[in-house]
Amino acid sequence: MRPIIVAGISTEVGKTVVSTILTESLASYYWKPVECGEEKDSFWVASHLSHPERCFPPSFSFKTPCSPHLAARLEAVSLKAKDLVPPVCEDFLVIEGTGGILAPLNETETWMDAALSWQGQWILVHRHYLGSLNHFALTIEAMRARNISLLGVVFNGAGDAGTEEMLLKKGNTRCLGRLLWHDQLTPSMIRETAALWKQTLQSALGS
Repeated sequence: MRPIIVAGISTEVGKTVVSTILTESLASYYWKPVECGEEKDSFWVASHLSHPERCFPPSFSFKTPCSPHLAARLEAVSLKAKDLVPPVCEDFLVIEGTGGILAPLNETETWMDAALSWQGQWILVHRHYLGSLNHFALTIEAMRARNISLLGVVFNGAGDAGTEEMLLKKGNTRCLGRLLWHDQLTPSMIRETAALWKQTLQSALGS
């Protein structure tokens, strides 16, 4: 099965939460290739899944909470796109990106350079904030320049319905789900949302 790549219009838009819901909804597996900072997303995901063993460890885990390229340099680690090889599993693999799609891995490569080799199906997470429309448009342009088509968009936070429809038309895609912004999410809330999204996700993946 082609992996599902979860990208964001920027950092801190809810990629980890969305990836967890997708993993739970599709009874799939989760993998974040590169993690930066003491608080690891993979630990959070595993603690919120019905089956925590479906969470693969990252290929690179840095202590410094910053961009992967800087964290790798500070910790004297060579980080290259070719080294980010997805684990093999029998079901869908949900891959969470780090930061925005052009977040640098090193001086010459970005996260997208690694992701393009995975030949996945892309889902974009949009969180409503001042400047998010510009970030969405720039992300769509970068994806089109690389011939990437979107499986769909997940909207995070309260937003204007007309504006969301405009963004879907700009991306030539569909809405896969909507989330209200929560400071804290429990495993039961993850399961409830996963159940709500399941039919839409299965329909999108089957089309």
